[in-house]
Amino acid sequence: MTNHFPKSHRLLNREQFQKVFAARCSAADHAIILFALPNGLPHCRLGLSVSKKIGNAAVRNRWKRLLREAFRQCQHTISGNFDLVVVPQRNADVRTVKNLQQSLKYLTAKIASRTENKRPTVLLTRPAHQTESMKTKLESLGFRVLLQPAIDILPPESWQETDDVLQKLQQNEFDWLIFSSSNGIHAFFDRLEGKLTEPQVKAATGRLQIDSVLRDLPAKGIPNIPIAVVGSGTDLALYERIGRHADVIPQAFTAEGLAEALLPETEKGKRFLHLRASRGRDVLKRLLTESGGSVTEVAVYRSIDRTQADPKIAELLRQGKIDSITVTSSAIARSLVNLFGELLHRTRLVSISPITTQTLCDLGFSPASEAEEASLAGIFACLAAGSHG
Repeated sequence: MTNHFPKSHRLLNREQFQKVFAARCSAADHAIILFALPNGLPHCRLGLSVSKKIGNAAVRNRWKRLLREAFRQCQHTISGNFDLVVVPQRNADVRTVKNLQQSLKYLTAKIASRTENKRPTVLLTRPAHQTESMKTKLESLGFRVLLQPAIDILPPESWQETDDVLQKLQQNEFDWLIFSSSNGIHAFFDRLEGKLTEPQVKAATGRLQIDSVLRDLPAKGIPNIPIAVVGSGTDLALYERIGRHADVIPQAFTAEGLAEALLPETEKGKRFLHLRASRGRDVLKRLLTESGGSVTEVAVYRSIDRTQADPKIAELLRQGKIDSITVTSSAIARSLVNLFGELLHRTRLVSISPITTQTLCDLGFSPASEAEEASLAGIFACLAAGSHG
């Protein structure tokens, strides 16, 4: 038996213990009293409060050793992610590790069941493939998360336009690449990778080596061209895909902000290739063109509205059991209104940006809050503030 477990899994100071006690959330059996507070971490942390009332030093130390070992062995099977403080019951017999494991698991499950009904419920509405990291983050912050994609992301009906600009890129006919979403990044590089693996292309490029992440653009038939993106999330997607950050990221994560950031380049008459969705505002092209740039836009993916809502989600909305709904684009805003209509008045709408807010207002639905930064981090901050307000 060992009583060692890392500091990251322990409560280390008086303040941490006091926060758990102040939450007044506890459960007990004949052996221990368990106090708990959701901690927003991917694991539980343990604190022990074994006073002199429990017995002499030898008895207290035995309790501590057994409790630490019981926690160490069962921590990955405990329900929920909590800061836990364990207090032995007075006059209780010193238990075995197995008995204490049963107590810890039973009592944490009891507390988790009780707190589940108190957790704020948030509905995520992005395309299904984009929600997993959001869901994990929000659950770690104490939210109950439901999913109802409002739009789906599909390939374009034809790749001909994309293939044409790939050829032009190889011929240095563009000075800049622009991506306004992570979907555009993945769609474009998926197509590039697919083209480069075609037998005729491989034969024409001789020593070309294909890998899954396309980290070396010049070796893949594209010049080392500058790249601009609309925001930090898109930049992260670019880095994860090809191992480099964008050359330009605007301070304001909007088309207007990106156009302003690229103004020095447009004044030089630079040629821009904007890889985008099949629908959306044309403001970026207009602003870049007006200031002297040349812009080619190609839709590398389609954004399609969902036409039918999950009946269970609609019923929860009707009952007022969804506290917040995230709205991360104007397309999602319009689709949500088509899916749920007046039921959206029964929840808090959390908008990612002023543009999305304006779309919601135009549709008759004023959001309860708007992210200060047009990013997922901004959405998380709004939700956290709303859950405490």
